[in-house]
Amino acid sequence: MTGVFRRRAVALLVLCAAAFAAPSTAQAQSDTYNGSQLWLRYVPITDADRLAQYRAAITGVAVENADANPVHRQTANLAMESGGTEKLSRTSLEAAREELVRGLSGLLDRPVPAAADGSVVVGTRESSAVVRDAIPAADLVNAEGYVIRTVGSRTIIAGRTELGALYGSFAFLRHLQTLQPIGALDVASSPKIKHRHLNYWDTERLYAGNNTAGTGGLNGENGAIFNFAATGASAPRNLPLILDRYVVMARALASVGINGITINNVNANNAYLTSAYIAQEAALADALRPYGIRLALSVRYDAPTDNRFAPDTLTAAQLDPYSAEFRGWWSRKANQIKLAIPDFIGFTVKANSEGQPGPQDFGDDHGDGANGMGAALAPLGMKVFWRTFVYNANVDNDRLKRPILEFDPIDEEPQPDGTKGRFADNVFLQTKNGPLDFQSREPLHPMFGRMEHTNQAMEVQITQEYTGQSRMLTYLAPMWEEVLKTDTGGAGLAGEVVDGTSQGQADTAFVGVANLGNSENLTGHHFGQANLYAFGRLAWDWKLGSEAIAREWVRMTWGTNPGVVDTVVKMMMGSWEANVSYETPLGVAHQFRSSDHYGPMPNEWFQRDDWSPVYYNKADSAGLGFDRSPTGSNFAAQYFSPLKERYSSIDTTPENLLMWFHHVPWDRRMQSGRPFWDELVYRYQMGVQYVTWLRETWDTLQPLVDARRFAEVKAKLAQHEADASSWRDTSVNYWREFSGRPNPVDGGPLSAAITVGGVERRGFDLSASAYTIPVKAGASRTITAVRALDPGARAEIVSQSADQAVVKVTKTDFFGPLVKNYVLNFVPDTTLAALRVNRHALTLKPETLSYNALVETGVDQVPVVDATAADPAATVTVEQAPTRTGAAKVTVANGTATAVYTVNLDTRLRGSDEFDGTALGSQWQVVRPDDARRRVQNGSLVLTSQAGDLQGSTNTARNLVLQDVNGDWTTETKVVFSRPLAQNNEQAGVLAYADDQNYVKVGWEMASSTQAINKLRVVLLREQNGTATTIQVTGADAQNIVGASGAIWLRLAKAGNAYKAYYSSDGTVWRYFGATTLNVEPAKAGLFAFNRAGTSTDLQAAFDAFRITSAGEVVPSLITETPGTVGGSVPATLGLSLGAPATFPTLRPGVAAEYTATTTATVTSSAGDATLSVGDPGRLTNGAFSLRDPLGVSLAKTAWSGPTSNEAVAVTFTQRIAADEPLRTGTYSRAVTFTLSTTAP
Repeated sequence: MTGVFRRRAVALLVLCAAAFAAPSTAQAQSDTYNGSQLWLRYVPITDADRLAQYRAAITGVAVENADANPVHRQTANLAMESGGTEKLSRTSLEAAREELVRGLSGLLDRPVPAAADGSVVVGTRESSAVVRDAIPAADLVNAEGYVIRTVGSRTIIAGRTELGALYGSFAFLRHLQTLQPIGALDVASSPKIKHRHLNYWDTERLYAGNNTAGTGGLNGENGAIFNFAATGASAPRNLPLILDRYVVMARALASVGINGITINNVNANNAYLTSAYIAQEAALADALRPYGIRLALSVRYDAPTDNRFAPDTLTAAQLDPYSAEFRGWWSRKANQIKLAIPDFIGFTVKANSEGQPGPQDFGDDHGDGANGMGAALAPLGMKVFWRTFVYNANVDNDRLKRPILEFDPIDEEPQPDGTKGRFADNVFLQTKNGPLDFQSREPLHPMFGRMEHTNQAMEVQITQEYTGQSRMLTYLAPMWEEVLKTDTGGAGLAGEVVDGTSQGQADTAFVGVANLGNSENLTGHHFGQANLYAFGRLAWDWKLGSEAIAREWVRMTWGTNPGVVDTVVKMMMGSWEANVSYETPLGVAHQFRSSDHYGPMPNEWFQRDDWSPVYYNKADSAGLGFDRSPTGSNFAAQYFSPLKERYSSIDTTPENLLMWFHHVPWDRRMQSGRPFWDELVYRYQMGVQYVTWLRETWDTLQPLVDARRFAEVKAKLAQHEADASSWRDTSVNYWREFSGRPNPVDGGPLSAAITVGGVERRGFDLSASAYTIPVKAGASRTITAVRALDPGARAEIVSQSADQAVVKVTKTDFFGPLVKNYVLNFVPDTTLAALRVNRHALTLKPETLSYNALVETGVDQVPVVDATAADPAATVTVEQAPTRTGAAKVTVANGTATAVYTVNLDTRLRGSDEFDGTALGSQWQVVRPDDARRRVQNGSLVLTSQAGDLQGSTNTARNLVLQDVNGDWTTETKVVFSRPLAQNNEQAGVLAYADDQNYVKVGWEMASSTQAINKLRVVLLREQNGTATTIQVTGADAQNIVGASGAIWLRLAKAGNAYKAYYSSDGTVWRYFGATTLNVEPAKAGLFAFNRAGTSTDLQAAFDAFRITSAGEVVPSLITETPGTVGGSVPATLGLSLGAPATFPTLRPGVAAEYTATTTATVTSSAGDATLSVGDPGRLTNGAFSLRDPLGVSLAKTAWSGPTSNEAVAVTFTQRIAADEPLRTGTYSRAVTFTLSTTAP
């Protein structure tokens, strides 16, 4: 242990010296480093002990016969770009030699040449006699594996193949970059998975090559890492020219063992199969081949029909996967590619998914199509990677169930030889890690384990489509680790399915959707590099821990300073859970806006249900989440036991997946003890609080990180925090429309109580960025106490002045450190103690400036408004309403501050109607009446829907049944249709009406009878000055909102110029679906039914009732005042009593702790002011023994500006005990004197 501490001290001294010394030339150059070398930068080692050890052991690099076996090169005169710094290699051993010379020379800060007598020997048993003598053949068990072994004074890096030796060379460099000892090396490693591939989606999901506007690449490039068709200034940089970044990429991928890449988008472009592109692809393959990286292409299933391949084309009728024409075409194309790229992997196919063609378009299934292509490729040793990302809505209403329903029967299909499974041996089913679409947390895809007779590749997304793109620091390895180590229940761990050990597959694959682009650092975010690195490491060995991988990458990328390493690893390890928390906590998934998959839009319906956030959240007044239990879609049944049973019950489903499988009631009690609503809000807040910690923590590293990268990450984190806050606020505000509950306060992990001027304040909404603290005139603006309400949190005052203070509350919770900064702005108190209308006190709400007061119809007297300020020093001025339904203004002035409160005086609406009679009541008027098509019958108002319209200039709608309204209100109705809507624009609903050009309506409508799916809709339409805008709910699920009974319930709520719309299928559970504004006050509200241009007259809309409720408090309509007098006297009184003696918990010797105890002081004072104080508390004593630290005493309130009676004041005692403090057996005690005094008796 002494040695450890001594080394830490030495490192600290070195660090301090570097911090104050002028930067060296090398340091100054590093301050401009742009991240372009990824984790292969090879900066000099700063640990003196390790450097000395490495220099002593490493003198040169010996690679015998490095040039003996050049790989295939198709392209004549293959060349690097002019002025490039990288170079082409012809063999894997040459690449190993060049990497070691480069890396070791950089790390050791001195030349380490290639030399025949070098102490580091690299090769195979065939290429090197030294390797042959030192490493037995039995130790080289895998074609890609390697051995690193100390033999005498040499370090031997050996592979069974040259590629294995290259992988070993990178591993040896990683060993040095991470400061591992090399004195007695004996390392053997080989990949657990055979095919470790990237899928590169070029310009789609491209976050690493966008310009600042996010619209594509620069200088004629499209932003992709590879240039095939760049224009303008970059046209000369197209393949076959090899750019530096291609070689840097190849080196980086080889360093983690990635051995294949599909270079184009799965939404494939047939251009990649043309002869011109194949020649460019061959040049790229030539450059990558020495690094063991093979190429594949994404293709369209119907590529043979493309006229670009004429005369070798097929018709759609010839796309029979069993036909000689179909297989022959793919065989010819594969042979053409193989001539140019002999080690070509094969094809990746996205079929019958998101508009891509597939075998189902021609009457075949996925097995037919995959096997047809597979049969054409098999003689050439090529593979087909057939993606299972399919979700045909006709298969099942629940998108998550569809892949298994389509693929599992093919996997289980009996074969003539008695085996099961129709997919060919050279076909892989490529399946995403989760059943939806790369969400920040998903359950394991149930296909892993189910497809036991088929080769299966797991596909994960390195590029951060749904996890922050290139703007957020989100380290994804913990997610992948969670997935790979999930127990399938019936086939072992998911990783054992992927590596083939659980089901006996020898051909295995792990695929990552790459995050590469043409940005200088290749990934768009410096921390995005970590995800690429981690994917490669897990593809090589999925049992590696994500934290160990992060620690490697940080040391290789940001340096080996222990403080930097520990801090950055800590930042990374909580970042994924934080991303889950502020975007989609507790299993609510796919809440992204459709335009860019980045920001939140939980209210969006987009083209089809299963692309839409509302389809996934299922929010309503009862709860939130998608019921996939046996009472819902029963997706849970697709899992093996015990996962099936675990996910089927809301009581056993893990909370982090709760809304994936259940519609969770808002008041469900969670494991924390909180209601679900409170837990949900706090999770959103905690995600943002972690990002705040990220940003503040990164700032502390500025002296230790090179300037350019520090500044770029700092800017990203600032945007990250703002965008995470947007996720929190947008989501919580939307869910609140359904839950009907306020944001919880005081129960969060970073909730606090803050005492200002003797008053303890609580109830802070943790989503707010700042808080206004009203302070009475003459009162102190000083914070005297802060207290974290969670016992595990810590609160401190960061700064305070006369106008502002900052309090920081911190806590480490389940995914890492959290920070909440309370920015408190002190202002003169302009709040109200009371606001009265006709002597009736309205209910005051914090930070609310507008109130509604309701009087009954028929009262002519204008109500009288008066108010009392909370601060006696403030002045109150009331401007009474000019009319009975006008608005009164209350102005509170205090020093330089003013606040204006509005009291809207409205007539209480009593126009609700159950339609129990035979005619409309007197409250109703009818616009453009048609008596023959309107009746009150059987407890309903029945309107016949007929031709007529309100939109635009066509103002012909008849039988608008309306009544007078004023103020704010909510109206509700149930409408029952006599038949299903069939003709375009048949509709009925609720209307807020100013005139024919200005209104808001919510209704059930036949939008388009010719649409395949989106026929019927619930629609909120606002027309203002003749221009209409709409918000709608449509899609497959919406077609069933109105069931066999023909009924729908509609609600329209008005508040000022804002309108919110709701609907229900049963009148009990309501769904909010949109809001709009109308800047013209409606004078009427009521009911409508019409067809617009439709001519049908056989549809009856029966309104069961019309219920309308005013918003506001009912106040007395009339008051009469007669003055009188009464008197009494109060003697001068000053009383103080104390509660029970305070007692600390047992004081534990040898344990550092702070103990607290409480009691109360009860104050009674008739004085104009009073002050409560406490004398010097001294120290607790036990006979002759006294405690080391004095007793602390704090009072919740110390001053009064007016009389009070029997007011209980909390008294808190604190006592610190040090770990080394001697404590005497017995009782410690101390008498403390409290004094209540006044200067104005």
